[in-house]
Amino acid sequence: MWDPGLPVLDGATIALGVTVCFIAAAVSGMSGFGAGLIITLFITPIIGPKAVIPVLSVTMLITNASRIWFFRSALAWRSILPVVATAVPAAVAGSMVYARLDSAEVQVLLGLVLIAAVPLRHVIHRLKIVPGRKSLLVFGGGYGFLSSVMVGAGILVIPMLLGTGLTGAALLASDATIAVAVNATKMATFGTLEALTGPLFVIALIMGLCTIPGTWLAARIVAMTDIRIHTALVETLIVAGGVWMVWSVLAA
Repeated sequence: MWDPGLPVLDGATIALGVTVCFIAAAVSGMSGFGAGLIITLFITPIIGPKAVIPVLSVTMLITNASRIWFFRSALAWRSILPVVATAVPAAVAGSMVYARLDSAEVQVLLGLVLIAAVPLRHVIHRLKIVPGRKSLLVFGGGYGFLSSVMVGAGILVIPMLLGTGLTGAALLASDATIAVAVNATKMATFGTLEALTGPLFVIALIMGLCTIPGTWLAARIVAMTDIRIHTALVETLIVAGGVWMVWSVLAA
């Protein structure tokens, strides 16, 4: 049964949603970050802030699964497995915390994370962390928890994997594999907690399928594209959206 709290979408909104998902997947497929943040800006006014992370758990599961397929020959399991080992149980704990948050608190949290995501990414990149196995295990726990309570935690993974020496397709494939494990865990946990309803799952599934062509496009051009321009555009959009989300709550 359709949730009466969810809007019935018109054709223009659906078409815009398909476009947003395609662009978000293409951007993240080339840079390793940004898809969840971009999609958040689009879906939050439609489904409400509390439903965002449960929906993204399904959408990002599909997006990253397709990225694994397109870059499957470049997986670096020695960097992946320690992160996944601690990220999965931490994601369960984070999902349980998120399910108990108030909707307004969630929107402010999402907005602040979007605003902080851009400078945080640059700071982490400049630190040039060189992680060992123990560092990856500790990082996995923190990442798994944060990814379940806020959008944008994925930006932490790229600098960490860069520190292990991964670049190019290996970096993107390994990042995607970690994301699949964490998002599958979140999806199952949110479903158990009834935070991911049937209608929300359908919306998330459709959006996820719409990201696959974008991921395919990114895989085709990742070796020949300078990502500096599109990264700057994504960062501008992310910060602007975060400001809008916080302002809309404070001004209400």
